[in-house]
Amino acid sequence: MNFNIGEIHKNTPHLFADLAELILMVGYNGRNSLHKNDLEAVINTGIISMEELDDDEQADIDADDLNQVDAEKNDRLERQLEDVLTQLDFRTKALNDYYPFEINGEAIVLKNHLNEKQRVYKLLLACSRLRSFEGPGIAQSWAKAFTNLSKIALRALLPNEAVIRIFDANSDDRATYYTHSLDEALKRLGQDLSVEINLPNCDKAGKSGDAGLDLVAFLNFNDGAKTSYALFGQCGAQETGWPKKTLEAHSMRYRGYYQILFDFPGVMFTPVCYRSADGDWWDIQAATGVVLLDRIRIMKLLDVQDIWNEIVKYPWFIEFETAIDTVQAPD
Repeated sequence: MNFNIGEIHKNTPHLFADLAELILMVGYNGRNSLHKNDLEAVINTGIISMEELDDDEQADIDADDLNQVDAEKNDRLERQLEDVLTQLDFRTKALNDYYPFEINGEAIVLKNHLNEKQRVYKLLLACSRLRSFEGPGIAQSWAKAFTNLSKIALRALLPNEAVIRIFDANSDDRATYYTHSLDEALKRLGQDLSVEINLPNCDKAGKSGDAGLDLVAFLNFNDGAKTSYALFGQCGAQETGWPKKTLEAHSMRYRGYYQILFDFPGVMFTPVCYRSADGDWWDIQAATGVVLLDRIRIMKLLDVQDIWNEIVKYPWFIEFETAIDTVQAPD
């Protein structure tokens, strides 16, 4: 399997920081440390995203003369490097012993021996930039692993009596419980939620897909009254596209299938560390209307349960670690 840097986001510190971590994680530069000068080389030789390239070109157009253009470029580069180092420094403090890296001056260093928490962090990091890993079925396999990990994290938000299942079309829970046929799966889900089911609309849903729902958790009171307590979850193993999915699993989208007495809370899982260096969300709009669980929150939800030893023994996690250890990084 190959690792390809591809397009970089030099003006988006949390995404550029992920790239820096991955370069170290896969041994891209053949060392266990990455200096500020190495990050500068990544910027100078990398493919800049079109959106950020447009921003840079506009800044150059606004400059008065060539000398100012050069000065602006140098200032911009220094700011980009400082921003990513500040982001990385924030992560060392926010993630503590979850974090497989440390900051040493102007360099980020990969720790020699990773504990179980740091190995799980490695999975979340890889899933935040799946496009860089080139191998048959890797994106699908690791995205499925991320959904499995999200299912475990979701447990921390619910009482032990609650049931959590994966509704995604390719999941084991769909095969063994809900069935692969979407129309029948929606009817079975309606029974779990203790709601009135609109059977004709469920039939119209067709046979394939997941109706935008990746995870469902519910607490059924089994008392004959309508509507259980439930959470609807969406998993976005994507670098930049996941904010568009935040409302895909909102319960208002299922009113055509069910008579729901109140809107179930929606939960959005992203493997991205979606933070500014002050710890707040990078863009508050992505956290609107849902409970947003990014890399930091997922790690904390797993830590509450203290089941790291169990996680690293799951077949899907072992498959991930086996695969990522085969990455061939360019010289």
